[in-house]
Amino acid sequence: MSAFLKPLLALIISIFLFAGFLYLADVELSDFVQTRFHNPSIVNSYVKENALDAEIVQTYLLDLQDRFAETLREPAVRNSFLFNQSTEDIFERSRIYGILKETTSGLQFVQFVDSNGIRIRFSTFVSDIISQDADSTGYRNYIDDPMLLPFETVSADAGSNAKFTFDEQSERIIFSFPFYDSMDVYRGTALFVVSVRVLAERLVSMGRLKTSDNILVIREPSGVVIGNPGSSRTQIFEKIASVWMSGMPQHVTIEAEGSGAKFSLISFRTDQGLYFGRLASDHLFIISDASMFILMLSIFLTFFLALYFFLNLRTDAVTIVKSRIKHLREHLFEQLYVNKPAEERTKWVLELEQRREEIRFELKHKLKIEIRDEKDIDDIIDKSWDELLAVIKSGSAHAYQVSRNENITPAVPAADKHDEIIEELEELEEEEAEVLEELEEIEEANVLEELEELEEIEEAEELEELEELEELEEIEELKEAEELEEIELSKDLNIVSPFASMFASLEDKKTDN
Repeated sequence: MSAFLKPLLALIISIFLFAGFLYLADVELSDFVQTRFHNPSIVNSYVKENALDAEIVQTYLLDLQDRFAETLREPAVRNSFLFNQSTEDIFERSRIYGILKETTSGLQFVQFVDSNGIRIRFSTFVSDIISQDADSTGYRNYIDDPMLLPFETVSADAGSNAKFTFDEQSERIIFSFPFYDSMDVYRGTALFVVSVRVLAERLVSMGRLKTSDNILVIREPSGVVIGNPGSSRTQIFEKIASVWMSGMPQHVTIEAEGSGAKFSLISFRTDQGLYFGRLASDHLFIISDASMFILMLSIFLTFFLALYFFLNLRTDAVTIVKSRIKHLREHLFEQLYVNKPAEERTKWVLELEQRREEIRFELKHKLKIEIRDEKDIDDIIDKSWDELLAVIKSGSAHAYQVSRNENITPAVPAADKHDEIIEELEELEEEEAEVLEELEEIEEANVLEELEELEEIEEAEELEELEELEELEEIEELKEAEELEEIELSKDLNIVSPFASMFASLEDKKTDN
């Protein structure tokens, strides 16, 4: 199959397969992708965000709880339930909670309520004060304020732990502590009321929330929600509470009955039982048209590329034969022009002419050739073989180089390219001549340097020989001078010797007398 037909065939088959896939999938495809892939990725992302936000909120609530509990250990505060309180205790208590309110963001008021849940013993809330003088302050009853939660909801019994309660209607967080007087007698409940906005401020300061985002609380079960439900706030709160009580699925769609708006609730529950949810627009969980188009395009391209790959698993026989012919030609030229002398080429040409059929068989060996391609492959082999023999007979190695560069093309240059090849050969010859001239100049320079070195060596050797000759001449002159001195001494001795013998005879005579 030709290189043009393969991609065309793969394209046509891909179109039919894709059309059948769309017909079978229809609308269910988008629902399947949305349910199995798109929505879970978004939900997991929101769940991770909720886990981080819930940890920050819970840690902050525990810090506030510890700070409030520390004030209840002050002696002036523990005397709040006495009938006769000293002026110093009243002043000190007012000072402690004045400083606490200034240093604690969102703290609205503090109340100490009797154990029966009726009488307020102390309050920083101005509306609770009904009478006040220098020695005492009168407060209204707890049940007189309809905005406060029922005392049974916020009360802390004797021996119980501290707790906090969310008030979604008033957007408050109420911290409850069992109150013990200076004698460690349980007297009632201490309530610290904080605005929900402190949680938003905390998350904003940590970079986890935008200033425009809302934060809401739900009393039962205790939880925090980030989002804006709009006008249907009460209905949304009730549905969120029912979802959390039913087992808390991570992702549910909530519809407001009045406005018809849809919200997606993504929830997370901490180990301490605090729920944390996020209201997001339901449109985030619907795949957009652009995303669906990209998905469909990806599926179509997958079909096309897979089919095109399968069609190209089997290599074209014509391409393989051409490649084999190329390697054969390179091998033969290497053997004939590099490893063989010119006398043996004639014998090789005769042998190659006789082995045409054998070469044809080897070139087509182990190839699955279709009937319609058989004749084309034979023609290619014959043509290439004839060109090869023609080049070998001509003995032109340049023709071999041209045939290698042009792959499987006529090795003998065509008539219209003859002039160009001649010009290239002339340029090559000129370049070779220039290279040879440069080499000759380099060789001459090297020879001159060597000659100069030899002359210097010869001059040095001549100087050394002259010095040796001078030394020899000096030695000979010294020898001659010594010989002359010896001769003169010998003459002197010859003159003196007769007198010496005479003196010796005279002495002998004296001795005899």
